[in-house]
Amino acid sequence: MRILMITNLFYPRLGGSEQVVFESSRRLALRGHEVHVLTERMQPEWPLYEQVESIHIHRCPVRFGNPVVRFGSGVLQAARLFKHLIAEYDFDVLHFHLTLTAIGVLLCRESKRVDRIASFYGPWDEEELVEKEVTDTWQPHHIKAAIFRFLQRYVLQHSARTIILSDYSLTQVHHLMETTESCVKIPGGVDLNRFHPAPDRDEVKKRLDLPCNQPVLLTVRRLVPRMGVDTLIEAMPLLLDRKPDLILVVGSDGPLRLTLERRMDTLGIRDHIRFTGFISDEDLPLYYQAADLFVMPTKALEGFGLPTIESMACGTPTLGTDIGSNTEIIGEFDPRLLIPEATPEGISKTVLSAFDLCASDDRIRTRCRQYVEERFNWDHLIDTLEETYRSLKD
Repeated sequence: MRILMITNLFYPRLGGSEQVVFESSRRLALRGHEVHVLTERMQPEWPLYEQVESIHIHRCPVRFGNPVVRFGSGVLQAARLFKHLIAEYDFDVLHFHLTLTAIGVLLCRESKRVDRIASFYGPWDEEELVEKEVTDTWQPHHIKAAIFRFLQRYVLQHSARTIILSDYSLTQVHHLMETTESCVKIPGGVDLNRFHPAPDRDEVKKRLDLPCNQPVLLTVRRLVPRMGVDTLIEAMPLLLDRKPDLILVVGSDGPLRLTLERRMDTLGIRDHIRFTGFISDEDLPLYYQAADLFVMPTKALEGFGLPTIESMACGTPTLGTDIGSNTEIIGEFDPRLLIPEATPEGISKTVLSAFDLCASDDRIRTRCRQYVEERFNWDHLIDTLEETYRSLKD
């Protein structure tokens, strides 16, 4: 098949949805499919075309700055690039991933003659409101969110299938659409060769300059309100009462970092928290391997947390708030690792119980790895994706 993936965020930036698109594209190409990606050029030094791991990446230049100009530029440039590509290539499937570029493609009448499918990563409108912590119903963010909701629904309505990552995602799609009959569940996967247990965790800790004789708690989350890192930091004094040598490693970065660091100083726990900033692709598996526990302290809208299965693939027991897909992924492995309330007290109580669980279950790290191998193996997931593509022809 000749497949066109359509997304405004892609390689070399590889966050959550970008990672899913990249791995899907790479593995489809390895199976002999011709995979193209229509995306935006986020940095001026990125080439307009390049081939990476047999993936043909086509980038359209966009203008940044004013949000209206940014939006208009993204849509129009995506439409222009699509017209160029459809004139040169006879695509079998158009696979929409993110809404902005998808709208540009759907504005072109040429898109109507190709089978279309969409992936749903989360409700664009709700994410806008939660990220901005909007409460006043008359704020401009609500107008913006209403536009986002209309556009995302439009993309789903003009796609023959909608791929969802979790059961929780299904409920979110149901809020957008009258019916969810076209939904197909294909969760995110994990590269089992890249994310694996370390033969010697102490050596990994030394490489990362982490203490070998102290328990290490890890979270890798964007530092924005809904990710809940602030609540995790508030839980640290409670945890330190019971585990005075505990170290918390906070991966990634974001707009809340300065606020969180100030709060850390106010609580007097700076010596127990390390902010790494952005963790490189090379070092990310090492941090997972080194951690004694991984925490997903999400407050809202956890459609599918890739760090959950990445850390478990490395053998690290993972805790998460009983929110969104955490309930499904972590709860089905061991419900004792679910944090019942996204509060400092809820987090501290579950983390302490998890340390006790790890001390009494010497196979828990092995069980984490086996769980991911059975449930989130990319080879099985790509089988389902191929079947979904073929079903469009039926």
